[in-house]
Amino acid sequence: MQNYQHKLLTDLDETGFGVKYENNLSAYTPRHWHKAIELLLFVKGRVTCKFSNSTLHAKPGDMYLINSHEVHETRCSRNAVYLCVHISPTEMCKYVPNFDQLSFSLKFDPEDEVKAIAYEQLRIHMQEILRQTEENLQAYKLECHARLFAATALLVKHFSQPLAVEESTLQRSDMTRLEPVLEYIQLHHGEELPLDDAANTMGLNKEYFCRLFKKNMGVSYLQYVYQVRTTAFCRELETSDDPISEIAERHGFRDPKMLNQYFREIYGCTPSEKRKFFREVTLEDGDSE
Repeated sequence: MQNYQHKLLTDLDETGFGVKYENNLSAYTPRHWHKAIELLLFVKGRVTCKFSNSTLHAKPGDMYLINSHEVHETRCSRNAVYLCVHISPTEMCKYVPNFDQLSFSLKFDPEDEVKAIAYEQLRIHMQEILRQTEENLQAYKLECHARLFAATALLVKHFSQPLAVEESTLQRSDMTRLEPVLEYIQLHHGEELPLDDAANTMGLNKEYFCRLFKKNMGVSYLQYVYQVRTTAFCRELETSDDPISEIAERHGFRDPKMLNQYFREIYGCTPSEKRKFFREVTLEDGDSE
């Protein structure tokens, strides 16, 4: 079974950075959050990222930043490609003591020449990290980390502001409380996941748990469970030749109608149509080699 990436990023190195060059065929990642800051450079295709109060539509060349503990979901066009840099606030506190109490935003007034220059410098660093990631030459790690530290310094100097202490503490407290439940859903989404059990795990009554979950994740507990099941099912559909019914069973779908309902809601097609798409892409890649 192939699990999708969620809030806990295990690919961060000893310096607190992680770099990924993503080619996304599955097109959708359900609502999630992570402790690391996420800085993205979009290379190909289009990506829609939904937050609690806003929606981003990104195209090639755009950059975007997602703060620590910021719940979001993403939808990608066919063969969307992007560079993703993760920055650990905990590790960055070694260099900037209050780093974990900063909020970042790349939005600025175009008339602000200082920030405009800093933004272009940040883009250059991201483009160079992308080039170094693709070429993977002898000094790759040294050059890449030099760019990562320089990019982070630009974020702190030009694109940060202090978080309200109460806001930061409350949000992170709620997320920390939900973390074991979200983690369990990821690892056991193919099993029965009764609402009562999830509430009991947190020592809460069912009604309060439902309000807490919806407030922080933006969807109900049941919706979230089925989003996780559907995306995990789709990821295996991409790589497995097993019958669709068997894959569905492994990911917690006992009712084909329920699978088709959530799958069409997320991907806009049936599982059979999606499998056909994956196979066509595989053939195209094979023909181009």
